[in-house]
Amino acid sequence: METSIITIKQLVSEAQCYATIRQLRWADGVTCPHCGSGSTIRRGYDSPQRVCQRYQCKTCDKRFDDLTGTVLSGHHQSLSIWVL
Repeated sequence: METSIITIKQLVSEAQCYATIRQLRWADGVTCPHCGSGSTIRRGYDSPQRVCQRYQCKTCDKRFDDLTGTVLSGHHQSLSIWVL
């Protein structure tokens, strides 16, 4: 298992926090948290968090975002607050 080191510089802004989450979570490519399929398309960004990428699964047709299925999903505080 490869260990990634995250620096505080990567977590300074919301955009950098989400980019880091995407890099760690989807290291092998985006997969649907509902069915596990790797056949997904990007569907813009979440309204309250303009840096949170939304996706749609081509297999099960469900939509999800960068945080779906994580402990950070559904929280209304900014990601940078939670991470720091």
